[in-house]
Amino acid sequence: MSPLFIFATSFLIAMSGALMPGPMLTVTIKESLLYGWRAGFYISSGHGIAEIIIIALFTLGLNHLLQAEWISAGVGICGGLVLLLMGADIIRSSLSDSLNIAYEGLSLTQAESGSFWRPLREGLVASIANPGWVIWWFSIGIVYVTMALKQGWIGLGSFYTGHILADFTWYVFIAITVATGKKFMGNRAYKWILTICGIFLVGLALYFMGNGVKSTMAIIKS
Repeated sequence: MSPLFIFATSFLIAMSGALMPGPMLTVTIKESLLYGWRAGFYISSGHGIAEIIIIALFTLGLNHLLQAEWISAGVGICGGLVLLLMGADIIRSSLSDSLNIAYEGLSLTQAESGSFWRPLREGLVASIANPGWVIWWFSIGIVYVTMALKQGWIGLGSFYTGHILADFTWYVFIAITVATGKKFMGNRAYKWILTICGIFLVGLALYFMGNGVKSTMAIIKS
């Protein structure tokens, strides 16, 4: 498997995953309304940091630890809880009478020129707290990392570059689309978008937590 082949297939696989609705998409839409198209870049950067961390952990053999059923159950419950809190906070904000498209008193110009730490942090948290992301890495991801390492650091670098490039391509595109559209968006539409994003995160959180509870009950019965 050549580095070029690793890069190309990594890009395509990551793009197929990025296209699926999830916490990253929801966070990107929400933050793009505040920070403009740059939010897509910052959120993807936070996401990329999380993936560098998990690849590094793979090299230390963490994949063997997570094969334990109780760890998998804990990931689902704890990750779902974080997503539940994020979704609830988004819904709370959308229902606030003081919320408007300027977002908590900031003008769009002020917000877009603000700190990049918030969307960077959101991208990092949305990744780590998402059990689906963890499952992907400990199924498809670990296999790909193992194959890429056969080509040494060049192979691993090709895999990571292709993977993260797909995320940047998609989420920056989404951010540009949302940021451009918000110029024509009224306050009511803005609140509806936030509400839908929040409800989606809450639903996803409950799903993950439900799976975690089922795994926990299976462990208790065994």
